[in-house]
Amino acid sequence: MDADRGVARPVPRSRLTRGRTLTISGIAIALAVTVTVTVTAGGCARAGETEARSDLRLTEAKAETQALESSIADAFPSDHVASVEQRQEGVLLSCSEDLYQWTGALEFTLSGALSDRDVAERLTNALDSRDGWSSEVQAWETGGPTAVVSGPQGLSFVGNVDEDRHVTIASASRCVAWSGDESPFSTY
Repeated sequence: MDADRGVARPVPRSRLTRGRTLTISGIAIALAVTVTVTVTAGGCARAGETEARSDLRLTEAKAETQALESSIADAFPSDHVASVEQRQEGVLLSCSEDLYQWTGALEFTLSGALSDRDVAERLTNALDSRDGWSSEVQAWETGGPTAVVSGPQGLSFVGNVDEDRHVTIASASRCVAWSGDESPFSTY
């Protein structure tokens, strides 16, 4: 509290959390819808796959997902990206009774003059050429075009750009078997 004016001043927060609640919430809802469609269509597996990889652990799924998030940001020319910030902790989404996905986020700020549609197309094209991936640009009511990218065993990303040229990517890892050693309700 400022002693001279009696005004409380907010505590500064990182760019990833400040003012992005609505955007991240909208993307998280879109990601949850994408994951729900994937789960409904056959568990965490995509067509032709029957279960999560039994050798993949949560820490490996998280590392794989974060590496893929970074590769999406790398799909933009370096002179178009002013800053990149990756969330280090995420929560788990349930794929089924004993399968979970780690969820994360990455945000970067664009300095170049790309249209919202160009941004969404770059986001979809970043992983679409890899085997087992599919993507599309969708129009969401929360604003502009949104990239929806799906990969093997539930691995998925949803991303969009806001009016301040901040690109937010929400991600979900492959579905992994839960070891039961820790709570699925913690952050990881």
